[in-house]
Amino acid sequence: MLGFLFAIRAILSVRVNISMGNFESDLMIFSKALLTINDISGVINFLNNEKLLFIDADRVNIILKDDINAQSILYYQNADKEFQHHDYSGDILNFHHVVSHEYSHYINGEEFYRTFPQLSLHPAYTNIQTYCKIPLLIANQQLGVIEYINLRLPNHDDVEKQFKLFNNMIAAMIEHMLGHQVASSLTQQLSHEHQDFQFIVDVTNAVINQSSKQELISSLLRFLYQRFGMNELSIIQSQDGHYNQYSGSDVDGEMDYQCHFFTDDSMIRNVVENNQVAILTSADIYKISNNENSPYFSSQAKSASIIPMIFRGITTGYICYVRTIETQFQSSEIELFKQISARVALAIHSIKVHQSTTPHRTLTKFISVEDCYDEPAIFDDIISQSEVMNKVLEQVALVASYDSTVLILGESGTGKELIARAIHKMSHRSKTNMVKMNCAAIPSGLFESELFGHERGAFTGAITQRVGRFEQADKGTLFLDEIGDMPLELQPKLLRVLQENEIERVGKNQLISIDVRIIVATNVNLLQMVQQKRFRNDLYYRLNVFPIEIPPLRERAEDIPLLVKHFTRELAKKMGKTITSIAVEDMAIMQQFSWPGNVRELRNIIERSVILTRGHVLNVPTQELISLPVMLTNTAIDSTAIEVMPSINVKPTTVIIDKQMIIDALINCHGVIAGLNGVANQLGLKRTTLLSRMKKMGLNSQDYRLIS
Repeated sequence: MLGFLFAIRAILSVRVNISMGNFESDLMIFSKALLTINDISGVINFLNNEKLLFIDADRVNIILKDDINAQSILYYQNADKEFQHHDYSGDILNFHHVVSHEYSHYINGEEFYRTFPQLSLHPAYTNIQTYCKIPLLIANQQLGVIEYINLRLPNHDDVEKQFKLFNNMIAAMIEHMLGHQVASSLTQQLSHEHQDFQFIVDVTNAVINQSSKQELISSLLRFLYQRFGMNELSIIQSQDGHYNQYSGSDVDGEMDYQCHFFTDDSMIRNVVENNQVAILTSADIYKISNNENSPYFSSQAKSASIIPMIFRGITTGYICYVRTIETQFQSSEIELFKQISARVALAIHSIKVHQSTTPHRTLTKFISVEDCYDEPAIFDDIISQSEVMNKVLEQVALVASYDSTVLILGESGTGKELIARAIHKMSHRSKTNMVKMNCAAIPSGLFESELFGHERGAFTGAITQRVGRFEQADKGTLFLDEIGDMPLELQPKLLRVLQENEIERVGKNQLISIDVRIIVATNVNLLQMVQQKRFRNDLYYRLNVFPIEIPPLRERAEDIPLLVKHFTRELAKKMGKTITSIAVEDMAIMQQFSWPGNVRELRNIIERSVILTRGHVLNVPTQELISLPVMLTNTAIDSTAIEVMPSINVKPTTVIIDKQMIIDALINCHGVIAGLNGVANQLGLKRTTLLSRMKKMGLNSQDYRLIS
């Protein structure tokens, strides 16, 4: 502003001898008025509304040029006296020949329209009788021009000097405003950069310390909502052509977290192939939402941006930023999203490393039931984080979309039926029921009737018609568990069904066409049975189209903490108990145990533990596990030898509680012994038993009353 004042002072120092004695006073009034104007719109409105004695024109326009950006912008008032501007850079209404003139130009309306016919329809150039253009110059540098429409000049000799002074004042004011705008813009840019930097720092600190994707999404979504009003987010990870999607959204202040699976989508595939950002409109989202093999979007989603997550130069997944309003994503927002995605990629890597080392932590006495509990990937009932199980789940996802026969191999209790259900849920038959049949549980005399059905009177006791499992599973999936127990004489009939897709009910000589996908499972060595002539060779190879072998629990020890916590939460809730932690030493023992009964046995042990628990710490009968002969061995057990699970004698025992555990509990409970929140309840001990032990250990609850 000081520069502008000096310019005004210099202008007014020039004495002009004119017959109109009030010109100088009018010029002073004009200069004072300009000092109150802060932007170009104010200048235009002032010039077109004020009645200045030395300016008598219908309209005044200003054209400014920006040599850096090669722009020419016209500022004017329309017929309704509203401020308008138009950027003519590259426009058909090119003002280059107007702005480039460095001298005054005065023509009548006919000559103007003949010279510039393209301007005849422009609202800034209507009803021109006379047109006057004067350059705006500062130190011989042209800022642009000022245009007078229908200017009426006074009849005296000093008109040109008056307008030169007037235009110099306008030029000085505009130069000041442009400089102020540049400084303001730079300040604003620095402020935004600082805010963005602080935002990225806050996001990094928030996501890098999370221990699961669910916590990560929840934490990140809070920041995105505060900054962008965004309340829905997805993390997408690709594996061999299919995708796992973890979605979080804010529903009435509560986090709704879901896991989804899809096989392919052109929009995601484009991002994968080109490693670029994808922008989705509401039309794109609507189209995707009607395709079950595409990403999941809530019904509120209106626009989305998919950004690759890159860690150490490798794309590890994608983040889908979702908005519930139809809006365009700004380039500045996309740049921020890219930086956020890089931080999330690092956080997910940290989560993976954290989960792989979690089972070996020994720094604390207790493990929270909620601690480090990761979601069961895309599978509703399968809890895992081990690499061997990840490979199994990849095979499941790979074969699910086809109708090929699947042979599931694994020891008893490994979860073969869960794998079969996962295949069914991810197949195109998922809207139908999966019919299952345990071949070991059906008497040989009723096997054919159970499988293929029978007509009334087909045999003694067949008083009604029966629809068999194959017909029940028509258009769906039939799961045959313990296929090795199928009678040898019925195996040719099953082979024929697999080859011809036709069955015959018992007692009816008529073929019935069926459309059934077959999944079979066994815990025995079928190939060995083939060699022993107890299983048909041709049927074995017909079933062994896509084998999936489930590893025993002893080979996936890193999954045990997740399973223990999951079963503890599930069973404690069912029994109305509150169990919040598990002793580290108990968890270590369970991880070292070989679990001949696998996951089924583990769940039974946890159920017994929950029953035995009286406090908040899970009371695991580890002495029983230690006493078993299979304890602490990593030797693989032949699946053919495990047909009968060793029994475990049930006898209530107490977890060994040492002095440090009691001290920790005293600190946590502030020395309170009895009651729901007391030490005795937390450790699962009787109050008298606890007091007796404390007396022997030389501990006094009063010493911990003030410890927080």
